[in-house]
Amino acid sequence: MSTQTQTETTNRSGLAQVRDLWNEYLPYWMIAPMVLVMVMITFFPGAYDLYLSLIEEPTVNVFAAEFVGLEHYETAFTRGGAIHSFVITITVVVSALVLESLLGFLLAAFVAGVDSGRLKSFYRVLFILPMAVAPVSLATIGRIMLNTEIGVIPYVINTLTPLTAPAFLADVPLLTVILLDTWNWTPFMFIIFYAGLSSVPDTLVEASRIDGAPLWRRYVHVIIPYIKPVVFVAVLIRMIDLFRTFGVVYGLTQGGPGTATQLVSINIYEQMFINNAPGVATAIAVVYLIFVIAIANVIIAKVGFEGVWD
Repeated sequence: MSTQTQTETTNRSGLAQVRDLWNEYLPYWMIAPMVLVMVMITFFPGAYDLYLSLIEEPTVNVFAAEFVGLEHYETAFTRGGAIHSFVITITVVVSALVLESLLGFLLAAFVAGVDSGRLKSFYRVLFILPMAVAPVSLATIGRIMLNTEIGVIPYVINTLTPLTAPAFLADVPLLTVILLDTWNWTPFMFIIFYAGLSSVPDTLVEASRIDGAPLWRRYVHVIIPYIKPVVFVAVLIRMIDLFRTFGVVYGLTQGGPGTATQLVSINIYEQMFINNAPGVATAIAVVYLIFVIAIANVIIAKVGFEGVWD
């Protein structure tokens, strides 16, 4: 009887400890499932890519995998075209980002300066329309419009100008890709910049106007510094998105002619599904992931401006 009582007392004490532990860390237990899901979504794909890049053939059995060290990384950067695809990608990202930012800001400034409400609505809808085109549709439309025999753009150039239209996808494929992406995504920058310009207090602009500052000086010294966080966030988001570009370029040129428009994303796809080299593909993907994260962090740390995140 005495032993049974001691056992019941011990069980109650154990349950009390579990209950106390649960109550003490209740907020953490509540968010634990979400944290687990976020960890699985964020870190598992990268960790699995790293694992695949270090083994000879893909297998879920870790103990049966044949680890080859950095062999796939060496292949990627010697015969896999990784360096070339990195150069192409950086060229596209920098060029498109600069063009889209400048055009987006100019369009936003233009619409912000329009007095008529109806005209503002018309311009907003007009400038946003290109962003509604899906990448695959954009690639298909682009191939037709740029075709040297039936395309409307070569026809207009040949008919209305003294110039001869080039074969866009054969002679200047990289420039064509950059311009098409700029047309497609300038509306994104326009939307964010326009929202930023709309948030500038009228009293601030009016005060600078009373002081006699011309329009360009009001933008340089008053308006742009005021919307600096908006500009920074827009550029950062668009830059990261540009690094993920795949559909429209693959649909337009499939990375060609040759490897003229072979972005890193296209190189990874070809290594994985055409060359049947998953180790090389994941090796490039791992390096690319680290590269993009490093670039984003450097920009946030160095170009992120003081006070942007305050």
